[in-house]
Amino acid sequence: MSQTSKSTSWARTEVLADGTALVTLGGVWSLHEELPDIIIKGDKVQVRAEDLGDFDSSLPSWLYGNFKNIRHIDLVALPQRLQALVQLAEKASVNESPSTESNVLERFGNWGVDSSSSWSRAFDHIGNTALGFIRSVFGRAKVNWSDLPLQLQTAGVDALPIVALLGFLTGLIMAYVGLIQLRQLGATVYVANLVSLAMTREMGALMTGIIACGRTSTSFASQLGSMNVSQETDALRALGLNPIEYLAIPRIVAVTLMIPLLSLFATFIGVLGGMVVACAGDLSVEQYLTQVILAITFKSFLVGFIKSIAFGFIAAWAGCYRGSVAHRSALGVGEAATSAAVLGITLIVIADAIFAVLFNLFKF
Repeated sequence: MSQTSKSTSWARTEVLADGTALVTLGGVWSLHEELPDIIIKGDKVQVRAEDLGDFDSSLPSWLYGNFKNIRHIDLVALPQRLQALVQLAEKASVNESPSTESNVLERFGNWGVDSSSSWSRAFDHIGNTALGFIRSVFGRAKVNWSDLPLQLQTAGVDALPIVALLGFLTGLIMAYVGLIQLRQLGATVYVANLVSLAMTREMGALMTGIIACGRTSTSFASQLGSMNVSQETDALRALGLNPIEYLAIPRIVAVTLMIPLLSLFATFIGVLGGMVVACAGDLSVEQYLTQVILAITFKSFLVGFIKSIAFGFIAAWAGCYRGSVAHRSALGVGEAATSAAVLGITLIVIADAIFAVLFNLFKF
């Protein structure tokens, strides 16, 4: 292409004696103007500038678009700033996510690497948490125990309304369903046994643990994630403090102590909710309470208590872990809160299934 005007972009090509295509650029390059078209033959190109004026991103983009498939390209004769922009365009294209089906295996491999890295961080956090508890027992850990009363109130007292509401509705629903089925057998008196055993052994602890994941785990993840963003955890490390010991242990202790109490409260409210339905149907208050006392044994109470301790620890740890590994951005804090709730609920359901197998295996 011949030069038309020094005020507009132009490019011309010629072939050297050794077969190299020589591309000469000049003029002013702008996104608002039509860019020249060239045809390149061969796999060796040398680019030089002649009367090159101002240029914007259109020139490095044009260079990369026309020469990205060339095996040997020489840009030494171009200005340094233009060479740097072309290299930046090459790096950006390399970092683009693949969209073809041929890269499915590669994506699966990347997912596996990321998953293994995530599990490695999780086990590392578990180990540091366990070590922090051991050090705190011997008085060697630097723990922010002054934060414990606030965490006890947040995880316990502040959760009473939602625990009461869901516990009452859970007992009410179980009693309603039980009455429909047991009425067919003329055994409606056993609806009290159904509600009391389900709430004591299973639903009280499980429901309270899930509530803790929705309230407390997300709160912990947001708090610790925000501290990562504001570099407060880095400041603690600079002061010689372990963030897991200083921040996570009082939170885990507070939730682990409060969840069993909330579970007991939820069980009582659930039994009360079942009584409302049962006594509105075929039972009297005396019959219902008598069956409840006969159904609930110390073994059933102990099963729910053990589960509630484990569920409380899981909920608290999930929030602290996801908060400690949150990305240092507003988006990272939000993702940490979401993943904390998902991780906590998933682990609680898995733990509940394991407890069910173990208790059934040992006839407990």
